[in-house]
Amino acid sequence: MLDFDDLWLVRTNPENINRLKEFLENDIIAIGWSNLIDLTGMPKNKLLTELARNNYSCSNVKLGVINQFVNNIQVGDLCIIPYGDKIYLAKVTSPYYYDSTKVAEGYPHQRKVEFINKDNPISRSSLPEAVRRSLGAQNYVAHLKHRIDEFKVFLSKKETTIDNIDLHESLIKMLPSALETIRTAMESDDVQRRFDASIEVLKLIQKYE
Repeated sequence: MLDFDDLWLVRTNPENINRLKEFLENDIIAIGWSNLIDLTGMPKNKLLTELARNNYSCSNVKLGVINQFVNNIQVGDLCIIPYGDKIYLAKVTSPYYYDSTKVAEGYPHQRKVEFINKDNPISRSSLPEAVRRSLGAQNYVAHLKHRIDEFKVFLSKKETTIDNIDLHESLIKMLPSALETIRTAMESDDVQRRFDASIEVLKLIQKYE
């Protein structure tokens, strides 16, 4: 089962430009506020000073978002990344860092992540209702700690379903070989082998009648 200690919502549109493609290709998450300098190790009160110095709004909401991304998200935490009806999951693999080459593009404040389901996003509609409602938060980053238990139960059930599907598909692939084995046994000169094969055929017929 996917192991994580904390849960976050992270959106894909720093500076109001969708960057899902960049997130997936570069295994990152990011926020905007590109006029701010490198925020590594900067406590919340200094973040407030930097916002004011760069003429950004100093609301508690915006300050909280930046502080969460820079200081509160931890390596090993899980991020839910919504994109329309698709839900991507990413596990945080690095502390906050500043990529000066992305200032002009509007997303220099970044973290490295490992996407869990890059090629197989979850449908938003399949999420538990309480988790789905939590994704309505409009902030670029939101703490979902109160939904951890529900989301872990959801993931556990989903992993079990996927395991069952994989097992079923494996058995289907083996079916032609199994039928050929039974056919060969029924044509054998060994009476016992023919008898045992006939019993297996009868069992299958009874099962699907």
